Amino acid sequence: VFTDTDKQLKVSCLSNYLRPAAAVVDPLLTVSCPAKVTADSGIDALTHAIEGYTAIDNSAYPLPDGERSVYQGKNPFADMCAEKTIRLVGKYLRRAVRDGNDLEARDGMALAATMGGLAFSNSGVALVHAMEYPVGAAVHCSHGQGNGILLPYVMRYNSAARQEEFGYIAELIGDDTTGENEAGAADAAIRAVENLRKDIGIPNRLSEIGVKEEMIPTFAEKAFNVKRLMRVNPRYPTLEEIERIFREAL
Repeated sequence: VFTDTDKQLKVSCLSNYLRPAAAVVDPLLTVSCPAKVTADSGIDALTHAIEGYTAIDNSAYPLPDGERSVYQGKNPFADMCAEKTIRLVGKYLRRAVRDGNDLEARDGMALAATMGGLAFSNSGVALVHAMEYPVGAAVHCSHGQGNGILLPYVMRYNSAARQEEFGYIAELIGDDTTGENEAGAADAAIRAVENLRKDIGIPNRLSEIGVKEEMIPTFAEKAFNVKRLMRVNPRYPTLEEIERIFREAL
């Protein structure tokens, strides 16, 4: 990810030449990470998994004729990786933030980050990421922190299109949804993410990291123009809807 300083926007560089033939993931190398780095990167892994798990279906992926995409939309392989990631984050992220020397938690989160990467590399990421790009470029928050703030607000926007998936997310994180209908279980998933965010020290609102009211129209326009991510979202938002989500998160 690079920052385009002229446009004040983060942009991604995507290529198969960037994909390694093999990768060594050693949890011991994360032990010295400060709690904030652990929290921000951990909530980012959760965002990857949730956006991948609730993406538009592969069969409905709206790719115009003649265009190519590195993403495929929701598919069984990505779902499998995303489900494992969400379960691991729900079990281990609080512990890893609380005690950096908790090696079981570090191991669990290293696996979660890896599996989350496999999930979104295939299905794609969506509206949360598109909205974070202008925020991060403007106020210089970490990518994970920006995603963590925005995630529950985007989940609420998307919940009508993905109630069943969100209900299962609540269970994966560790919430008991016994007796809840689909809508209630979906709400439980959003609350679970909000509680996790609070417990690991991620701010609740964009205003806490320096976002101002007057920035929102520009942020919304920039996010709306990230079409490769808009296509992945289960609901294709209008510019006005993106602006509304930003205001709700402010």
